[in-house]
Amino acid sequence: MKRINSNFCVFLVVLNHAAIWVPMGWNLVALNPTTPVIKSFVNETFQMRYNTSVPAETSTLIITLSQAMLIVGSAIGAFSTHVWVTYFSRRTALAVVHALSVISVVLMSPISFFLNSYEALIIGRLLNGLARGIGFTLGPLYVSEMVSRKTLGLYQSPTGWIVQLSAAFGNIIGHPSVLGGPFTWPFALGLPGIFSVIYLCLLPWIPQTIPHVLHTEDSNQSNYTTSTKPSFLLLQKLRSIRGEELMEEYSSIKAEIEADRAVEKASVATLFKIGRYRRQLIAVIVIQFSLQSSAIQAVFQYTNDIFIQAGVNPDHATFYTVGTLALMALTVFISSRILPRIGPKRMLVCGLIIATVGLIFLTISTSLNSSSPTVGIVGVVGVTMFSLGLGIGPMLNMIAYASIITTTVTRPNAMWMAGNVFWITAILVSFLFPYALETIGGFAYIPFMVSTVLVVLYVVVRIPHTRNRSSAEIQKFFVNSEKNMALQPIENHAAISTMS
Repeated sequence: MKRINSNFCVFLVVLNHAAIWVPMGWNLVALNPTTPVIKSFVNETFQMRYNTSVPAETSTLIITLSQAMLIVGSAIGAFSTHVWVTYFSRRTALAVVHALSVISVVLMSPISFFLNSYEALIIGRLLNGLARGIGFTLGPLYVSEMVSRKTLGLYQSPTGWIVQLSAAFGNIIGHPSVLGGPFTWPFALGLPGIFSVIYLCLLPWIPQTIPHVLHTEDSNQSNYTTSTKPSFLLLQKLRSIRGEELMEEYSSIKAEIEADRAVEKASVATLFKIGRYRRQLIAVIVIQFSLQSSAIQAVFQYTNDIFIQAGVNPDHATFYTVGTLALMALTVFISSRILPRIGPKRMLVCGLIIATVGLIFLTISTSLNSSSPTVGIVGVVGVTMFSLGLGIGPMLNMIAYASIITTTVTRPNAMWMAGNVFWITAILVSFLFPYALETIGGFAYIPFMVSTVLVVLYVVVRIPHTRNRSSAEIQKFFVNSEKNMALQPIENHAAISTMS
């Protein structure tokens, strides 16, 4: 395949992915392996302050708050994203994300440790969640507005394996024998902040996005020739192509923005009143919701227990969980190589079907509630199939597919709405699933199976194929809502194609 994006553009993508998605997975699991030493830290701090042992319920509350504040902060960050994408440039908003991340790390690591403050740990986790929630939308938006649309799927798909691999790495780093000890746990919580520090140090050399520069040109109404416009010069810096190809892409970017100019400043409520935009927004929400509907939040809370039931030594269960995360990361990585040949729609549907089969195995193993190794193996098979399905489907496509079916103008609102639904669902599952599992056992997985089947049906019927389709063709589907267009992929297309 002919190279389109320049080395500088690829560098910006790698930097963005590393600074956003590596801490995303790492911080999610940071407290899991370090929980015993954090409990000791809470007990010692309480004893020092009040000269008495911490009550069990107080200790549990502090640990629970430390865990939950990350998700709560993520939800708050997701809600606030609309402000950041509307009133600030992508570059400025991302700088705020990484500044929040650095502040949170300082609170969680040196301040909480040296000042013996579990309050600082809780506040740090909240701020870290805030950065995660905002970065969850802004990171993909920046990449979408910098790379060629032809390579959008290719450059958005790595997010899945980066998150899972960093989560696996975070589990290893936080293990008591590595950096999860009584004097080293601040390093386990603080190391992810290095990526944000690097990003902020490089900020002077990180450019604004092409649409932002175009908008600035329009506002200033400056008299530039095309070849001297800052937006064209930026595009030239971001691409390896030259001549007519470069001019053609520049024209297509402007045409894409111009096509939706009428709704550029429209509210989400207004967009929902217009059929083509409503269908587009719902499609993005469904695609990103597919990861939560498939029970990722529920399953990975209990992987250690599933492996222990299968006969794994409890001391080694964490390493099996790490292996599962690594398997998912490997699956996403391999699938991202296949994605351009098959397309995101087929990959998403196939992955969700495999994940549903995995949930059936988990339902059986959990419902039987037996110590039998055979039942335990059924659970392990379920987790393995579930991980493979997520890697092929939603982990690979939730960002890439959503970016491809939207335009420069509609993407911010669509990703913002989808992010809200994603994090609200994550909170509900985190708090409600443990009670459901305790009450009805393995049958607690059934609602996830039902919702996943509904998502598959919606994707098949209401969301278009994007492989070998231009942006205009994809948007035509939402205008016409033709089912035959969704069911029959176009195999050949000559003009500007969407490689995804």
